[in-house]
Amino acid sequence: MADALADIANELYELPPDEFTAARNARTKELRGSDRALADVVGELRRPSAAAWLVNQLTRRRADELAQLLDLGGQLREAQAEVDASALVALAKERRKVVRALANDAGTLAEELGHPVRGPVLDDVAATLQAAMTDAAASDAVLTGRLTRSLEAIGTEVDLTDAVAAWSAAEGTTRSGGPAPRDEVGERRAKKQRQADEVEAEKRAAELAKAEKSAQAAEGAADEASARLGDARAEVEQATSTRDELREALRELEARLADAEHALAEAEGEAHEREDERDAAVRAAEAARTVADGLRSPRD
Repeated sequence: MADALADIANELYELPPDEFTAARNARTKELRGSDRALADVVGELRRPSAAAWLVNQLTRRRADELAQLLDLGGQLREAQAEVDASALVALAKERRKVVRALANDAGTLAEELGHPVRGPVLDDVAATLQAAMTDAAASDAVLTGRLTRSLEAIGTEVDLTDAVAAWSAAEGTTRSGGPAPRDEVGERRAKKQRQADEVEAEKRAAELAKAEKSAQAAEGAADEASARLGDARAEVEQATSTRDELREALRELEARLADAEHALAEAEGEAHEREDERDAAVRAAEAARTVADGLRSPRD
């Protein structure tokens, strides 16, 4: 029955949310006569939220992009396990980039499918993608393509209760999304392991938070430095333009000064010539006056 349930669930969770309930009820009614147990289980399938539906569509229609994102999540978890601070900083920065890009692509995909969504839905999509990168089980849940609700990472943990439809124990969990049953001894061992893992996870989370805080501070400082560099380059460009304008004005003034000096030299030469002519005329007049005075007869 598990395989049949999974096949039916795959068909139903590919539908838009507003078509899900009617299709599920029709399929349940159809199964009543042949497999009542399967019909009952199908009838319990929950309608997906808008964000869950959209992540399911990413699984079906953006498989390569989603695979790259989940692979990056695996690298990030490995870096956390090894407490590799430098790798954590680089991978955390890349994680924010790819989550944002795929969430934006999800918005485009929703429009292409004729069911556009608003910003809060895309925020839930981004949170779900982030959760899938944080926790391996959440990654597996997303890959089923049968999410019923969005996911959220709390530290390094993701609650998958009732988050995936038709998720069998063979896939690592019960149908409701909780952990598969364990025996008592195994449960005690698992509890101790979880406690140890939680301590280690808290330690890694604190180190990661510190590393991300440092990375954000460094990124902020880099942004500020880039802004200051842009301002300085603008000032250099303005100063260069002003200098070039002044140089051009100086060349024009130097040319006008040379013309003025040339005109002054010519005027001074002309003035000297006129001065010499005047002096010669004065001397000639004095000489003529002397002759005239000498020829004038004295009176008794």
